[in-house]
Amino acid sequence: MSDTHPDADADSTVLGRRYVALLFADLSQSTELAGALEAEHYAQLLAALRRAYQDIIPAHGGLVVRVQGDGVLAMFGYPATREDDGRRAVEAALQLHERVRDMHLELAGVPPLALHTGIHSGLVLLGVGDIERGRFELLGPVPNVAARLSTAASANEILVSEESLGPAHRFFSTGPARSLEIKGQAAPMTVYAVHGRAGLAEHLDNLERYRYAPFVGRRAESELLETRLAEAIAGRSHCLAVAAPAGMGKTRLIERVLANAAAQGCRVVRGYCESDLGAEPLQPFVQIVESLSREMPEKAADGMCGLFAQLAQQTPLVVFIDDWQWADELSKQVLAALRRLRDCRLLIVLATRDAKADGVFPVANETIALAPLGDAEAAQAISARLPAVDPFVAAEIARRAGGNPLYVEELCHSTARGDTAAVGRPRGNAGWLSHLVESRVQHLPPAQTELVRMAAVIGNVIPVWLFETITCTDTDSDLVRGLAEQDFIFPGELAGTLRFKHGVARDIIYESVGLHERQQLHLRIAQAIQRHSAAADHDEALEALAYHFGAGGDGASAARYAELAGDKALKASALDRARAQYRAALAALDKLPDSSEAAQRWVSIVQRLGMVCVFDPSRSELALSTRAVHLAEQFADAASIARARYWHSYISYSLGDARSAIVHGERALAEAEAIGDEPLAIQIVATLGESHVLAAHYEAGLQLLDRAIEVKRRHRSGRRTNVGLVYSLVCRAYVLGDRGRFEQAHECFDDALDCIVDETHEIAATLHGWRSAVLLWQGRWHEARETAVMSGRIAEATRSLSQLSIAQAIAGYAQWKIERAPHAIQAIVEATDWIAPRESGLFRSFNHGWLAEGFMAMGRREEARHHAALALRRVRERDLIGVAMAYRALARDATARRPGAAGRYIEQALRVARERDSAHEIAVTRLCAAEIAIDQGRAEQAMALIDEAAAAFDTMRMAWHLDEARRLRSLAVAVAA
Repeated sequence: MSDTHPDADADSTVLGRRYVALLFADLSQSTELAGALEAEHYAQLLAALRRAYQDIIPAHGGLVVRVQGDGVLAMFGYPATREDDGRRAVEAALQLHERVRDMHLELAGVPPLALHTGIHSGLVLLGVGDIERGRFELLGPVPNVAARLSTAASANEILVSEESLGPAHRFFSTGPARSLEIKGQAAPMTVYAVHGRAGLAEHLDNLERYRYAPFVGRRAESELLETRLAEAIAGRSHCLAVAAPAGMGKTRLIERVLANAAAQGCRVVRGYCESDLGAEPLQPFVQIVESLSREMPEKAADGMCGLFAQLAQQTPLVVFIDDWQWADELSKQVLAALRRLRDCRLLIVLATRDAKADGVFPVANETIALAPLGDAEAAQAISARLPAVDPFVAAEIARRAGGNPLYVEELCHSTARGDTAAVGRPRGNAGWLSHLVESRVQHLPPAQTELVRMAAVIGNVIPVWLFETITCTDTDSDLVRGLAEQDFIFPGELAGTLRFKHGVARDIIYESVGLHERQQLHLRIAQAIQRHSAAADHDEALEALAYHFGAGGDGASAARYAELAGDKALKASALDRARAQYRAALAALDKLPDSSEAAQRWVSIVQRLGMVCVFDPSRSELALSTRAVHLAEQFADAASIARARYWHSYISYSLGDARSAIVHGERALAEAEAIGDEPLAIQIVATLGESHVLAAHYEAGLQLLDRAIEVKRRHRSGRRTNVGLVYSLVCRAYVLGDRGRFEQAHECFDDALDCIVDETHEIAATLHGWRSAVLLWQGRWHEARETAVMSGRIAEATRSLSQLSIAQAIAGYAQWKIERAPHAIQAIVEATDWIAPRESGLFRSFNHGWLAEGFMAMGRREEARHHAALALRRVRERDLIGVAMAYRALARDATARRPGAAGRYIEQALRVARERDSAHEIAVTRLCAAEIAIDQGRAEQAMALIDEAAAAFDTMRMAWHLDEARRLRSLAVAVAA
């Protein structure tokens, strides 16, 4: 697979896609200079600038693309991408700025000469240039961003994007990170002003400050390093190498041991090697000697050995050299001599990508090869970087990172910045990371480069038969085995598959393949899958067919297969896959010509997407359902219009928008009844009932639910789960529970459970979730926790983030009531944070009420008041379920500070509880009022309140609360006495 554009005959100017670093530099105040100089003198200045550009940029491995006036555009990464292209661009910029500063114009009133420069890296489409466009034509957003960085730079300033600098940050002295708005970029860009090259001390400090993923795991490796350190301190010298590909955390592991060595009184010295850029003979050892303020011995190896032996006699010595794979020959000779030292208190630790020198002999006496992080370690690293991330996003990050800590860091950084459109992808395909991966690809033999690019187009997981069909290469060949040895693709966990070791690498390689070539490959792959599936189970290939036809530009086929894949996923209760496929089908339909048929298909798919939203709501679906109503009104019949409006109502309900759900539901019901569509009318009646329950209109809600339940029971077959009937029964049970009629509530839950044929269906997660909430109201903490855990297991299996969030929050609150441990409240915080980006508000006041109570009990007053305010804000949406709890937390907070306000908060809690007709809430609020009365010395009033509450608890069989009432009454009696 060449870089030549496949449509060369149609467009011979296109050379292909490249990951490059671009440097834009301009002369500062050039207008003033042109006005102050004679034309001949200005021409001489421009000639001097151009000589500087032509001398310096190629010396750093760059190409001058275009010189226009006093400015230059230079490219680093052509014809071959190198992992340090971004660094090369910065080095070139520093030398250019230095050269221009040294150009003197001895003219009065003329400012000193200076450049302003911008540097940015990424993927560009490369074309043949001309007299206007320069040596090459560069297309894509990267040139525009680099130019804007140059414009934003001040005189004598070099602005570099964080994406370009990456770990090369350690080589430079920079200012603090700046956030810069770039036109055309969705989010502000992080940039640094580079002041100069870093000295050794600053380089090491930058290395420490530029952290990858947090240090996790590596226990066995750490213990081995610590053992060797102890042996060295005891007088047995050792040379040990830590070997792994870039980003595996070699330096982080070693730094922990160095810190321990220093704590034990060892002298720790450091050096690092560089690639050809800036490398010099004996570089790491020269750095070490300079740090010790001694002169370099004339006989390098012998002198170094003597110096280190002398230092080790004084105190144990630890020598660390980073990036040993780039060591020069003289440094290797010095190391060989040092390794011959025996009975010396010396430990040499090397960080290297290559375990063997020259591919044959080991670089050290012993080598620790770092393996990728395990699942638990990756999860720990992700949690440390993204404490509020939901578990499904965390799992996707771990999968795509493939255990590489550096990739974990980049993917977490993208997610933290809100780049959720492509979860599990590095931010903007971070320039320096793309250069790192692409440089490895370009170092492969051409045949392997061809294979790995074709594999990237097939996907992250690659069926062996498809790989062999498309590439005409046997997977047992040396070429494919070589790709495994190079950490690209290897046998997958499923038999008959290959897999990219790192999904991040696959994405970067995929993006480097030209658009037209990609499209042709995707279509070939889709056609091969069609042929292969003809005699087998066609359903197994639906997602792959949808993906490859879509990427190949066949929108009609993509829409058809994505719709079928969504149906299959919904039937299997794979909610996230159903959502993704339905949305892909809608996107594919949008690319087809407008027609009545396409519009009606669009409306139909949105309605099925609504089934996903019911169990796992996301506000983005609301805009789709709004559009579906408009399309139905424009292209469809009355029945389709009523159905579209019904689903809009249902999606509004699932998002917690009770008012909107009721308004649209009532209109949909009128439309369904007008056309005599009784089945649809009953569905709408059920949804209206559920919406009224959400709004705490319990009487209206129960009447509608009972009407729907009666009809649905008559049509129940028993052969499959009647989702609508189950949900209506669950809502009815919830109302009974809130009213304190717990026995009837649990009977209703049992009735609903009997209607479920498959207990792994997402409706089972809903049933167990709301039953656990009712158990909470009754004070049956252990049962509530166990039932919530059961709900969470089903939610994980069906990949419903909303249901999982509810289950974890309920389990957390139950755990809090059992043991009063802060980690239980933290579980509610996490569950609440998971769902926050979706702006879903179904009973969201529940979480905030629990958090207000928990934080107040822990003495974390500001957090408690914050969550109480969030619960009260939900009143506008008629979400009252956690409001009384929030008022009780505020009342407890006001007891000592504002006794009068405490009473008012209690009255508000009682008002909301009565509005809900919530017997248990009224009783619990009276118990809270009694507790406050005891604190204020009003024992007689407290006992009266306790007696009322205790009678209610006894009637409702709220045993735990009844015990609390008895405990408080004893306390009140003691206060009264």
